[in-house]
Amino acid sequence: MKTFLKIVLTLAILAGLGYGGWWAYNRYFAEAPKEGTVYVQSVSAITGVGPAGRGNRYGGVVEAKNVIEINPDKDLTVKECFVSAGDKVTEGAPLFSYDVASMEIAYEQLQLDIKGLENGIQTSQEKVESLKKYLIRVAEFKKYEVQMQIQTEELEIRKKEYDLNGKRKQAEDMEKALQNTVVCSPVTGKVRSVKSSDGSGGQDMGYGDGSQSNAYITIVAGNDYCVKGTVSEQTIHTLLEGMAVRVASRVDDSVWQGRIYKINTEEAKQGASRYYYYEGGGEQASKYEFFVELDSSEGLLMGQHVYIELGVGDEDEGDGLLLPLYYVVDLEGDPFVYAADGENRIEKRPVTLGKRDEARGTVAILEGLSFLDRIAFPDESVQVGMAVSETAYVPDDMGMDPSDLGGMDMPDMPDVPDMDMPDMDMPETDMPEAVVPEVDTSETNMPEEVPAEGAAG
Repeated sequence: MKTFLKIVLTLAILAGLGYGGWWAYNRYFAEAPKEGTVYVQSVSAITGVGPAGRGNRYGGVVEAKNVIEINPDKDLTVKECFVSAGDKVTEGAPLFSYDVASMEIAYEQLQLDIKGLENGIQTSQEKVESLKKYLIRVAEFKKYEVQMQIQTEELEIRKKEYDLNGKRKQAEDMEKALQNTVVCSPVTGKVRSVKSSDGSGGQDMGYGDGSQSNAYITIVAGNDYCVKGTVSEQTIHTLLEGMAVRVASRVDDSVWQGRIYKINTEEAKQGASRYYYYEGGGEQASKYEFFVELDSSEGLLMGQHVYIELGVGDEDEGDGLLLPLYYVVDLEGDPFVYAADGENRIEKRPVTLGKRDEARGTVAILEGLSFLDRIAFPDESVQVGMAVSETAYVPDDMGMDPSDLGGMDMPDMPDVPDMDMPDMDMPETDMPEAVVPEVDTSETNMPEEVPAEGAAG
């Protein structure tokens, strides 16, 4: 019986050692990978679509194309406001009035200031004339001192003249305001928001489009709507001013046609930066706003959230995905991309190209690549066989977990072969009674423990 147990344990040890050697060989010797790591991104992240390959789509919100901002004079006090958020106004309709009493007091103070500056300038001019006459007859050793006094007075005159011009301008504006203490609307439209006269709080129609204004009163001019969308720096290359787009409702099948008329690349949208991560760190990706001019806005509501879909009219592209040209190597010969294979190593992946758009810098990939594949930028350091590290980036409005973008999957370890142990049906009569007490159960003298550790290792 002891001989049989030793045979079984020996086989288990040999099987474990064999598996360990096989795994170590395949892991460290069989592949001979290139040194270095290549960062890759999923095609869905690069092209700005979901992993299912849905067309380029961005979130958008309907807002007024022309918003008028009106602020009161900072030197005047608002007495009464005649409008509220949501009111319709016509051109020339009264919006608010100034406090006449405070205006009159301020105007009188300005007049006093102006009179004081005029008198001061006259006094300084007379002093300069007197000093110039004195300079002619003064002794030579005192001339320098007199010249310095003349220059000081002339500098004071220029300063007072500057202040006087500013006071006179304020007085002219206030005089006009006194003649008409009511500020009227310059356009026909709807009042969007009314804040308190000090710029805090107030009323807002609550469109929910993320637009903020510190103006006292904002008016939406007419019913001219546009759609504002946001795009990441990762996919802004796919947008062009004048590009045809389709605006789709989020609640039904309604659609509107339009074109991009403005892409604001001068400044990133505040508080909307996003991060994409890679092994050992991460970088920030900025977002920018773009605006769509609609052929018709019938059925749309101010502040309504919609989808902006690109690629309208690109019928010749078939079912191909649009990839930036710079990811494809040897465009004119045998085109390929550097893609991650099933073992997370770089390989050359041949692709079939479709329509090329030089203006947009994209090419349609008809075969060889899917939205779940991961590819690398083809710089000089990339070589076949190099290890890859996933750059996980979540595109706008996809509502998905980063793992859905085709994250890096570690290769599956081969299953350990099961060791089928024979049934040990041993009748009690066959086991000598003296065997049990003779077994030393201490950790140091138990021979069965040694092969068990070897098998586990």
